Amino acid sequence: MADVPDVEDMTDDEYDAIAPASHVIREIAKARDSNGVLTVIDFNAEVLSASDVARALHKLAVNNKRNRAGRDALLRDRRFEALIEKCISTAPAFDPRSVADVLWSFATLQHWPPTLLKPLLTAISVQLTADSFSGYQLATIVWALAKLQCKPTKLLEQIEQQAIPKLDTMDNQNCANLVWGLAKLNYKPPLLLPPLSERLLQPGMLDAAKPVEVSDVAFALGLIGQPRAPEALLLGLAERAAPDPVFGCLHTFSSRQIVLLIWAFASLQATPLLPEGRVDAWVSAVKAAHAATPLLASDARNLERSLVALGIDAAWIKQTEMLSTWSELAAGKEGRRRQDYTEEELRATFVSIDTDNSGDIDREELLEAIRAIKPDADDGAVEKMLSFGDADGDMAVSFEEFKKIMQGMSAEGNSAKAAA
Repeated sequence: MADVPDVEDMTDDEYDAIAPASHVIREIAKARDSNGVLTVIDFNAEVLSASDVARALHKLAVNNKRNRAGRDALLRDRRFEALIEKCISTAPAFDPRSVADVLWSFATLQHWPPTLLKPLLTAISVQLTADSFSGYQLATIVWALAKLQCKPTKLLEQIEQQAIPKLDTMDNQNCANLVWGLAKLNYKPPLLLPPLSERLLQPGMLDAAKPVEVSDVAFALGLIGQPRAPEALLLGLAERAAPDPVFGCLHTFSSRQIVLLIWAFASLQATPLLPEGRVDAWVSAVKAAHAATPLLASDARNLERSLVALGIDAAWIKQTEMLSTWSELAAGKEGRRRQDYTEEELRATFVSIDTDNSGDIDREELLEAIRAIKPDADDGAVEKMLSFGDADGDMAVSFEEFKKIMQGMSAEGNSAKAAA
């Protein structure tokens, strides 16, 4: 069987090669933007077929996949609302391709009108009864249901059963979408994991896996937990994230993807399987990335809990966050949302910087701490940081002054507030 491109990766020509090329579909393909697609749909409202509706939704989702403003405008457009109504009325005529396309489209648009629930789940059920879905369509549907937070357990059981004999037709992305979606829906696939592992371990599979596919599979295994994750698959995923550029591609992983790997191996208590130094390499990579661009709060918390569970020092996570926040505030940058730290967390970071235990952070201590995460930090940056937080003019920052910095208040701001 020839490989069929995934829904989100298909060009107009590839789509037309496997779907009826009606005059509406041809006009949709020519449309340059969402307004053009909606104009075509509005003009042909009375003659739209199920394939036309699916193609229009697919095109709109592709156009707005990374355009939040465009997506918000689309969801408010009366023509889009009319398209949803047409989707409901034509759902009984959806073929397997259309079902997968429509679900992917709404998941990508992050929009799931309640009126769509019954017709689309019914359409899935009809095609499952006929065993009409291809492997990648099953994977796309599961991924979309997870994104839409819709868990039809009976349908998932059928999907799991039908996916197993079709695994040989699935690529890395399909396999990752399938197991990630099931895990996110808190559905533990008792039959799927062994053959899925065998598929991913076939020659050439993991060698070509993208970082997002590696981290998604690892994350899914961590969520599923039991039955025990296949050790060979875990080791294969870890090798793809090796620091050796010949056998791995750790340098291409984002900090979030590395955090997911660490979390998964910690959750599965599988770190003893890893080659010596692998966890250290992952932590070092996250440290460097975190210093440049602090992790999202949820990722930082997951990483911290994982490292603590592994008995690895995690104090640097909050210290890096706080020093980066301090540095950016002193430079007049207000972009990053400040975290709510406990007194204990603030005290621990303060003590780690106050190396002489004097009760104040002086210039040399701050310079040493900030250069640990930003080696190119100069004396001028440290002077700005001290001036920003030093309320009493002694060119040192006490713990109370440090707390106020973390609350986003400069020495001048504190004084102005007190005077008021």
